[in-house]
Amino acid sequence: MKKRFAALLLASVVAVSSMAGCSLGQSNSSSAQASQKKTSSVKTKVVVWTQNRHDSKYMNQVVSDFNKSNSDVQIEYDIQTEDYNNLISMAAASKQMPDVMSEVDRDHTTQFANSKIIQPLDSFIQSDAEFQKVNEPSKHVYEGLNAVNEKIYWVPCGKRSGSRIIYNKEIFSKLNLQPAKTLDELVKDCKEITKAGNKKYYGIVIPGASGPFERWIEHSAEMSGVTPYDYKNGKYDFSGYKPFLKAVRQMFSDGSVFPGSASLKIDPSRVQFAEGKVAMEGNASQEATVFTEQFPAKMEWGVAQLPTLDGTIKGAESCSPNNGWMMSASTKDAQKAWKVISYFGSEKILKGYLEGGYTMPMSSYMEKAIDKSKTGRMADFSGAEYESVYPVAPSVTPEGQTYEDALWNACLPNGPDIDKTISQLNTNYNKALNEAISMGKVKRVVVSNYDPLHPDEGKVQYLDK
Repeated sequence: MKKRFAALLLASVVAVSSMAGCSLGQSNSSSAQASQKKTSSVKTKVVVWTQNRHDSKYMNQVVSDFNKSNSDVQIEYDIQTEDYNNLISMAAASKQMPDVMSEVDRDHTTQFANSKIIQPLDSFIQSDAEFQKVNEPSKHVYEGLNAVNEKIYWVPCGKRSGSRIIYNKEIFSKLNLQPAKTLDELVKDCKEITKAGNKKYYGIVIPGASGPFERWIEHSAEMSGVTPYDYKNGKYDFSGYKPFLKAVRQMFSDGSVFPGSASLKIDPSRVQFAEGKVAMEGNASQEATVFTEQFPAKMEWGVAQLPTLDGTIKGAESCSPNNGWMMSASTKDAQKAWKVISYFGSEKILKGYLEGGYTMPMSSYMEKAIDKSKTGRMADFSGAEYESVYPVAPSVTPEGQTYEDALWNACLPNGPDIDKTISQLNTNYNKALNEAISMGKVKRVVVSNYDPLHPDEGKVQYLDK
C-alpha cells in the first residue's frame, strides 16, 4: 500500500493534478470551453476514504445513487484497507488528504485531532436537526475515542458487537461437541477436533498478522474481569492475562491452530473457516456479512459466547462504536463534506445499512426504525447484556512493543517468557503514563465505584498526578 501510495503521489506530480480535496469539476483541455460552462453545471468532488470492505456492495450503490441525483456534489469513494492510519498520515504530510474518512482507532483519533489533520464536527451537528434525531450524538460522546477535549470528531452511527466464537456446526455435531464455556474446555476441544480432522481440518485459526490478540483473546479476558488498565487505581496492569497466554500457547503446542496462522492476515484466515478447514475463529459482528457475502461459508455455522476463565462472566465485554466519518481539516468546502457525512448518517441510508447486517444500531432511534427480521446473521451477534463501552484509558507511547503485540508474541510456542513479558509491560506502560502525566500530555483516568460488569456507570475522574 505504501508503494501504491508513493506511485499515486508520483503520478499526481507528473499529471500536475490532485488526487484529493474538494475540487470544482473536471479540467478541460480548452480553457475557452471551460469558461463557457454554466456555473450550475460545476460539481464539487468530495473524496471519501474508507477502511471498510465488507460493506462495499451496499456503499458503492449508495454513492452511485447520490452521484446520480445530486446536482452540486459528487462523491469519489475509495477503499483503503492496508495500513490505513499511516496512509492518512502520509496524505496529510503530502497535502493530499481526502475530504472525508471513515473513523480510526482511539489512539489515532486523538493524534489526528491534536495534529489538526481532522476537524471537530460540533458546529455541523448543531445545525443539522435531522442528523441529531437519527444518531443522538450527544448521547455517544466518548472522550479519547470519538471526542477530544469535549469536541466531537466523528459520530458513531453504528456499533460492532464484542467478539464471539464463530464455529462450524457440522464439525461440532459430528464430534458431539458444544461451544466451550471455559478456557480449559476450549483448549481441550481444539485438540480433539484437530485429532479427528486428521489434517483435513483444525481446531481454530488465529490471524497472527491482523491484530490477533484483539480478535477474541483480549475480549475473553474482559469477560473474566481482566483489562489492561486498572480503572480503580489508575494504572496499567497486565498480570491477569497470564492464563490466557498460557492457554493459547498450549493450543499452538498441541498443533490445534491452523498451520501458518501466526503469519496469516484476517481475510486468508476467514477463507480457511469458510472452506471448512477450521472449526472455530473468534471475531466480532462484521463476520455476519463476511460469511454470507464476502466469503460465503460452505457449511452451516453458528455463533457462541466467548469462553471465560472459569465459565462465569465477571466483566463486561467491550463493544465498539463504529460507522463514523471524520472530516479533513484541509477540505476546501467543509459544508459539502458535511453534506456527504450527513447523507451517510441519514435514516434512509442507515436503515438499509443496518438491515443489511453491516453493523448494529447505536442510537435508540435507529434501533426502533429498523426491521430486525431483515438483519440476517447479524441477529446472532446482538442482544448481549454483558457488553459495554469502557472509558478510554490514557493513551501512552511506551518503550518497546505495544501490549497487544507483546502479549500475542508471548502466546507463541517459541515466544518470550510470559512472566517476564508481563512484568516488562507493567514497567514500560506505567513509566510512560507517569511521564505523560507529568508533561501534561494526558490525565490519569480513575473510575470511582468501578464495576467491571458495568464500566460505563461509574464516575470518571481525570487527575493531573
